[in-house]
Amino acid sequence: MSELELNSRGEYVRALKEVLPEEAFSLQPRRLFWIPFHLMLIAAGVSLILHDTSWLKNVSWLQLELPILAQVALGMMIGHSYGCLLYLGHEILHGSVIGNRKLQTVVGGFCMLPYCISPGLWRKWHNQFHHGRTTVPGDDPDYFGDVLMIRRNRPARWIAALAPGSGYIRSWFFLGYWFSFQAMLVLFIHSIYYKYWSRSERVVQYAYFGGAMAGWLSLAVYFGPLQFLYLYAIPMVIANLVQMVYVATNHLKCDETPKINDPLVNSLSVQVPGWVDWIQLNFSYHVEHHVFPKMSPRFAPLVHDELVRLYGTRARRIPLGTALRQLYGSPAVHYGPNGLVDMRTGEVHSTLGRNGEPPRVVDHVKVPVRPPRREPKPATV
Repeated sequence: MSELELNSRGEYVRALKEVLPEEAFSLQPRRLFWIPFHLMLIAAGVSLILHDTSWLKNVSWLQLELPILAQVALGMMIGHSYGCLLYLGHEILHGSVIGNRKLQTVVGGFCMLPYCISPGLWRKWHNQFHHGRTTVPGDDPDYFGDVLMIRRNRPARWIAALAPGSGYIRSWFFLGYWFSFQAMLVLFIHSIYYKYWSRSERVVQYAYFGGAMAGWLSLAVYFGPLQFLYLYAIPMVIANLVQMVYVATNHLKCDETPKINDPLVNSLSVQVPGWVDWIQLNFSYHVEHHVFPKMSPRFAPLVHDELVRLYGTRARRIPLGTALRQLYGSPAVHYGPNGLVDMRTGEVHSTLGRNGEPPRVVDHVKVPVRPPRREPKPATV
């Protein structure tokens, strides 16, 4: 697709503002009630794992020591709540829940504490670079890059081998750790290259990360490694998983859009059961979020319906299972704006089609793979 066929985000915003109700652009402070809900689940899980059931004196069977599988299940429940709190922190730091920026920082930072991500890092990483430079090689931290970037950058080659679709066995573990690992890559590499902060501001960011890490590691010292496994290690695998099943499918198989940020081209929404959307705060509606980053996801289904009405099948939304199969079934490295290439075999796949057509094999190129030649600029009339 040429740049002449792309629409800017502003064009979608103008079209949708004419048909969406004013309520859709209002703050939604009631979303904060999700915090005590998940804190109660976390507290219950922690209490049961530590065998402190004094608060359940009338439930005699819970006084027994829980089997290992039950403790693993509780750890998974805790991890899911960690993940859902990050969904909420994401909303808060976009400004769709509460208006006061200092309060956003405090509450949003609390929601992201399990991942050791500071509000300052998230605002730069996600709000500024990811939303502002979506699928731009190098600029967008949530993107594995193109052939030129991979050839020039040895760390990028190593990281791309971890990605779904790379063909390496290690890529199958990607969803269970990548979000936490990426947070460190952004803090210690991307933020330096793109000069997120001054030297003094960077010291504050490192201190926050170090303090958060020390706090969680102190659990391992206090409770011991086995309890730490149930209280934090297993929960964080699940917390990463509930982020990455969305994050990885939202952009990695879509077109690059370096000149015109078109959310219907560089982003994808996925379909999950309605009850999953409810408890995971409509995080599946990602195209809609990129059109209106500061709008509460509560109204994302309404935005999706209007996008379908105005733009038809270009408002792509496919089942999550299908998106995950496509994620692992096609390469991770971009070969031009509309292609994906396996750097080991030279097999070239198309990106996700403009109307949701799945990636497919379209070509083979010589190995070692070189960047594709630039397409000639279209003639102007």
